[in-house]
Amino acid sequence: MIARRLLGLAAAALCALDAAAAITCSVSVTPVTVVYDPNSPVQNVTTGSYTVTCNRLASDPDTLDWRLGVNNGLQAGGGYNRVRRSGGPANQRYNYDTYRSPGNLWGNTNPTRFTGTLVFGGALTASVSGAFDIVLPGSQPVDPAGTYTDTLTVTLRRNGAPSTLYDTASFGVTVITTNSCQISLPPGDVSFNYTAFQAGPALASASYGVRCTTALPYSMALDATSGTMLGLSYSLSLSAASSTGTGATQTHTIDGTIAGGQAGTCATAVCSGSQTRTLTVSW
Repeated sequence: MIARRLLGLAAAALCALDAAAAITCSVSVTPVTVVYDPNSPVQNVTTGSYTVTCNRLASDPDTLDWRLGVNNGLQAGGGYNRVRRSGGPANQRYNYDTYRSPGNLWGNTNPTRFTGTLVFGGALTASVSGAFDIVLPGSQPVDPAGTYTDTLTVTLRRNGAPSTLYDTASFGVTVITTNSCQISLPPGDVSFNYTAFQAGPALASASYGVRCTTALPYSMALDATSGTMLGLSYSLSLSAASSTGTGATQTHTIDGTIAGGQAGTCATAVCSGSQTRTLTVSW
């Protein structure tokens, strides 16, 4: 009789374990590819998605509370996740982070995980999908153009006690940068002060900045290098017609000259005029 009682208790315990383990869940996450220009001051936001799928027995509850966290990837640092250039040194990388929604980080702590309730509605299988964002800050230090990668791991658990681990899954973040330049510091006005028939030339200049991918050659040109304003002939030139990018802003100037001895067409004591010129950076 004692043996039969022990056997009965063991069988009851086994049935309880089977019931607790009846619900199974899995998670899948889309890989995310970002085309990124580190010269742009605007943050880059690219959206990915996840899907949680669960299966149950007819005797299991009709709802399931779940939570989904994500780690910081393979090379996090400085408070950010980081992608690293494929085949490049460890210091060639860009910062990024994961967000559940604008302003709300996605991580692996209670305030930062996705949470939800899956409703089977009488069915034995149910799923739910959601979106997340990969966000790269604007105006990051420029590294060589190429493909930068990282791998993140998500963890799906029951949201509550016991905190059952249902599944883990990994997904890739790929950031592609291309050779590019921008006028990072726009030129100001080239402003002349000129007196009719003055003996010497009037000189003026304005500086501007160009920021290009590391080691990217580029050239600069004006739409016109001379003109006439208020009857005064002027000329313009650039301090350099070409250069090679360093990843940082490089400063150049637009230099202007109005030769002396010109009368102009001003009929009053003081006149002012303006013209617009276009600066083009090519690479």
